[in-house]
Amino acid sequence: MRDAVATVDVITARLQAWAAWLTGGGNAAGYPTKNVLHESWLPPTPGQTPTMTTSTGAADRQERALHHQIKGFSLRLQNTLVVVYVMRARPAEQARLLECQQSTVRARLAEARRLIAIALDR
Repeated sequence: MRDAVATVDVITARLQAWAAWLTGGGNAAGYPTKNVLHESWLPPTPGQTPTMTTSTGAADRQERALHHQIKGFSLRLQNTLVVVYVMRARPAEQARLLECQQSTVRARLAEARRLIAIALDR
C-alpha cells in the first residue's frame, strides 16, 4: 500500500512539474513567467538585442516526454489534466468546466496516473 501512495506522489509531482513547464514556469528557463508589461518593466537599452534561452536539461527532456505521452491520451483525459494541474481549478469548478461529476474527474485522474505509471515502469 505504501508503494502505491509513493507512486501517486511521484506522478503528482511529475504532473505539477509538467504544468509549470507548460505554462512557462518551473523548468522552462528563459521563458517569461509574468507579464513583461508589468509596471517595473523597461525596454531594452538601445542597440541591445534581447535574447531568449531555452532549457535543454534532463528536467526539460522529462517534461517534453511526459507532454508527448499526455498528447496520446484521450481528449477527455488531456482536458482533465489541464483543468486540474494547469488551471488548478477547485473540484467544483473542475466538474463544471469538464461538464461532468466530481467523481468522474477523480476517475479520469486515476486513469491518467495509471497510464503514466505504466509508462514510467518501462
